[in-house]
Amino acid sequence: MIRTQQLSVPEQTLQHWQKMVDLIADIADIPASLIMRVHEHEIEVLTSSRSPGNPYHDNEMADLGTGLYCETVINTKQPLLVENALTNPSWDANPDIKLGMISYYGLPINWPNGKPFGTICMLDSKENQYGERPKELLARFQEALEADLKLLYQQNELIETNQLLEQRVKERTRDLEQLNNELAGEIDRRNAVESLLERNQYVDLLTGLPNRASLTERLDHMLNQATESERQVAVVCFGLQNFKSINNSYGHLVGDEVLKQFSRRLRDIAELDQYIARGAGDEFLMAITADDAAETVRDLMHRLAAVFTQPFVIDETHISVVLNAGISIAPEDGRGPFALLQKASAAMSVAKEQNHPFSFFSEEIQSEMQERYQLESHLFDALANDEMHLHYQPVICTQTRKLLGAEALLRWHNPELGNVPPDRFIGVAERTGQIIEIGNFVLRTAIAQAARWQKLLKREFRIAVNISPVQFSDQQLVENIHHLLDVYQLAPENLELEVTEGVLLQDTYQAETVIGAIRDLGIRISLDDFGTGYSSLSYLQKYAFDTLKIDRSFIMNLEHSNQDKELTRAIIAIARKLNLQVIAEGVESEQQHQFIKAEGCDCGQGYWYGRPIAEEQFTSQYIEAGRTQKLQ
Repeated sequence: MIRTQQLSVPEQTLQHWQKMVDLIADIADIPASLIMRVHEHEIEVLTSSRSPGNPYHDNEMADLGTGLYCETVINTKQPLLVENALTNPSWDANPDIKLGMISYYGLPINWPNGKPFGTICMLDSKENQYGERPKELLARFQEALEADLKLLYQQNELIETNQLLEQRVKERTRDLEQLNNELAGEIDRRNAVESLLERNQYVDLLTGLPNRASLTERLDHMLNQATESERQVAVVCFGLQNFKSINNSYGHLVGDEVLKQFSRRLRDIAELDQYIARGAGDEFLMAITADDAAETVRDLMHRLAAVFTQPFVIDETHISVVLNAGISIAPEDGRGPFALLQKASAAMSVAKEQNHPFSFFSEEIQSEMQERYQLESHLFDALANDEMHLHYQPVICTQTRKLLGAEALLRWHNPELGNVPPDRFIGVAERTGQIIEIGNFVLRTAIAQAARWQKLLKREFRIAVNISPVQFSDQQLVENIHHLLDVYQLAPENLELEVTEGVLLQDTYQAETVIGAIRDLGIRISLDDFGTGYSSLSYLQKYAFDTLKIDRSFIMNLEHSNQDKELTRAIIAIARKLNLQVIAEGVESEQQHQFIKAEGCDCGQGYWYGRPIAEEQFTSQYIEAGRTQKLQ
């Protein structure tokens, strides 16, 4: 542990600090600006401005506990402004008054470990409110002083580490080089000691790695050099496929520790011409210059595969990670940093989707990107241009063939793209955040329509609406639904929200909280696509559902697959045991209808009963024309 009280400030740094206090005194037009250092029982004038009328001198000491201005700043760790001690009962006995200093403004200075170093302050022999400019200047120099202390602290950390490493030189050589490289990189990046903010613009605080902005600048330089030498530059984008589940299972502090250990392993395996940075979340980036970039990256990925077979050990817990990477290569995939980073990220997404360790950017991915950008641009104005509407598919009682309700299904028709299937644009809407606005449109439209149909039918009519994982995490979801039910006067039990396993996988606590709040309103919850996930039975145990929807993949082959028949029977039996309503999706034939009816399935949905149709058609076909008749 570094003993900060024993650390001395180098002479070169003190000279730099002397210039600071001289500049402060000159700009603020005051007699004294000081940098104070606190000791166990005393406080020291470490650096004093060389300004006319300054009664303080370097290395002067004063006892603590006597009500000094600076002692209060150190104890409270807060700025202190005393405009006139003579008129302030809290300060009219302050020792500095004897020296003629009656006004004061000071800021605390701390070591990187949070221990107090002292203060930087201004004093005046007359009443002074200290304007914004002197205060801003003092705050800027406060950041610079703490940056100097951080560097001094790290240097002494390195010294202590070296003393320990002498016993295990061979074993720990790489760690020593890493610390030296980190220190050297820190010094190189610190070209403006006055501004800590400037350094933070280019460094990731969690891992200590350069950030995306830093890599972008470095990559631009690498690309220029590679063009001159006719070499290639590869950009590798790394991601942890299971990072979200690590955060959910172990908490964000453990997740942060995984990222730090991950970054250290990357640094250990990287070579001198391979530049590493951290992007957003679990994304890490690497830029590589090589004669044959593809071969170099393949070799890197093989070495990484060997390294990452070993789990991370955090508080005696072993955590394994699944690594995916995407690669783009200049000049083939682009000649600018942003294009290469974008394409490497797109290739990583493909690797994650296909469960591959790594994927090179390709024409196919390029086509997918262009299609996604095209969708994004048109989707942005889709609601405003009235391009989105709902279709409704009837939900039928299998025993009576009567209409019980409908599922609201979103449709998008764009003048240029034509009819765009939901599976093409829902994922894009989730990535861009538009799904919240779109989801609210679906809820509002479906609830309003269900209320109108219920009045026409003069009986209950249930509307089912799908909720996406992103929409489910919206803090305003429950309040918004409650408001819509109140506005359109639809009873809560006539609204059913359908969730999939994707919703429940995001955040267990969030899922339990939101589902509980929804059920408290009296709204029904349905587990959609039941039987296709990894742990659907555990969800039935953990969450309170009203309905199970048997996925269409079990229903479509009932006539030809005994296994699907038995699985469907089992799902219906489970629902019965748990007092849950069960709906079979994708019913397309009389034989399928008769089977689920015989097995006691409550409801059916599919082309056999009716296709999804627009509101006007649904009204005439199911509401007005046959309010009480069963469907043939």
